[in-house]
Amino acid sequence: MRLRIGLMAAAGLMALAQTALADDQPFISLYTTDIEAAQEQEIEQRILFTAQKGEAYAGIESNTEFEYGVTDDLQISGSANYEWAREREHNPLAPAQSEHEFGVSGEAIYRFLNVYFDPVGLAVYLEPSYSNDARELEGKILLQKNFFNDNLRLAFNANFENQWERDAGTWHQGSAIEMRLGAAYNVTPEWSLCAELSNENEYNGLVGSGHPVSNLYYLGPTISYKGLPLTISLGAQAQLPWASDHTHTPGAIRDGYSVDAERWRVGLTISRDIQL
Repeated sequence: MRLRIGLMAAAGLMALAQTALADDQPFISLYTTDIEAAQEQEIEQRILFTAQKGEAYAGIESNTEFEYGVTDDLQISGSANYEWAREREHNPLAPAQSEHEFGVSGEAIYRFLNVYFDPVGLAVYLEPSYSNDARELEGKILLQKNFFNDNLRLAFNANFENQWERDAGTWHQGSAIEMRLGAAYNVTPEWSLCAELSNENEYNGLVGSGHPVSNLYYLGPTISYKGLPLTISLGAQAQLPWASDHTHTPGAIRDGYSVDAERWRVGLTISRDIQL
C-alpha cells in the first residue's frame, strides 16, 4: 500500500516538474478566492499525514488535482484521491489493521466578487466525490479580505458536507459542518507565514437533519513559498483540548481531546501552473 502511495505522489510531483508558473494558495486546510484565470491550467499535489493519540494510528491522504480556468471567475478541476490508514488497538499485542481507498472527485469554484476589485472576495465551491465504499457532496462558501497592500490576507471558509459510507454492505449517512479561518502575511514577496484555525462538527444524518456527534478544534502554523515556477506550502495542526462528544460515550473525551480523532496533522501542498 505504501508503494502505491509513493507511486501516486511521484506521478504528481513529476507533473509538477514541467515548465510552468504558479498561482498563490498559501493555506493547507482552506481556500482563498484566488482562482485560475481563463484558460490557465494548474497541477496540484496534496499530501496529508495524520496521527492519533488514543491508539497507535497513522494515516495518509494523497490528492493529485488538475485545475482549469474556464473564465476569469469559474474554475473546474478533477482529482485522483488515495487514503491509507493503519491502527492498533490499545492492547499492544493486538494485530495492526490497515485499510485503503481509491477515489475520484470533481470541483467547481465560481467567484462572485474579486478581492482585488471589490471590498471582499466571495466565491462558492462544489465538490462531488466517489469511491467504492463512500460518496460525498461538499459545498463551501469562500470569503477573503486583504489589508496592507494585499500583504495580509484573511480567509474564511464555511464547509457543508454530506457523506454516504458503506460498512458491511449497509450504507450509512453522515455529515459535517466546518468553519475554517486563516491569516497569511507576506514576510517577503516569496515567503508567507500563516495561521489556520478549524472548527469541525460531525453529525449522524445529512446536513439539516442530522444529530450532532462531536465538536473539534484544530490550530497550527503554515509556511508558504511562492517562487517561479512553484508554490509550496507546509503546515502542521494540533487538536485543541476543547473537544466535546454529544453522544456522551464514556471515554470519548480524554483531557479535553477526542480519542477518536487525530491529534496531529501535517500537510504539504505543491502546485504549479502548466502549459499544454
